[in-house]
Amino acid sequence: MGRRPKRIDLPANVPSPEPATRRSSRRRGKAETERLEERPISPTETEMEVSEEDTFALPGQQITRLVLETVAQMPPPGVGLRTIAGILRGETRANWLSYIARTENWGALFPNSLASVEALLQDLVRAGYIEGKHFVRLTEKGQRALEDANELPVPRRPLKAVPPSLRPLLWKLLLLRARLVNERKAPGLLKDSVLLQLLQHPPKRLSELKKMKGVGAFIAGNLGKEIVRVVREFFQRSEASKKEAPSDGAA
Repeated sequence: MGRRPKRIDLPANVPSPEPATRRSSRRRGKAETERLEERPISPTETEMEVSEEDTFALPGQQITRLVLETVAQMPPPGVGLRTIAGILRGETRANWLSYIARTENWGALFPNSLASVEALLQDLVRAGYIEGKHFVRLTEKGQRALEDANELPVPRRPLKAVPPSLRPLLWKLLLLRARLVNERKAPGLLKDSVLLQLLQHPPKRLSELKKMKGVGAFIAGNLGKEIVRVVREFFQRSEASKKEAPSDGAA
């Protein structure tokens, strides 16, 4: 039997006891911090269940691999923890373009909050897979985990991920949103919840787009045709790529 996957057993919010005095509170806080930092990673009993109906479900170890891969793909001496979290969340910033070009994991953890992604990175730092404050990079332990899947820990907090097959569509939608923000100065257009719906239920007709929650008259009337065009072109290219790919039985 294979080894059980490990779990990062580092809770983000540990309730502090009611202190009798301010001094005792400080002592307890310090002791709690030391205990968390020294707590070993324990094996998990079961992996996070993946539902076939959930577009963004992914086993915990693969989530960790995404994060470690992204850290490893950054140029030396590394980049900041928040930058890594932002890239994984699909944030678009002009000074990040060179980093985004280095990885195919841009937006891979888009279904999660930025705080959740940052918390996972902080857990990996505490567990010894990543090191550094201003510039994070892999440790030897983190490198071993990338080389051996059995060494990959399971995040304590279940996260979701955009599957590789849908990431190119997400990239197009993110770039479309960034362009609209620059042109119309309207950061409220195409909210995250709308983009997630577009990934889960890609509209191939304008009538389908109008039925989506959060798509108002302005989006449907002014952006609807462009959104539907982006979705259609994505699936047309995907189908063309499948037809061009050689079959398993081809010589």
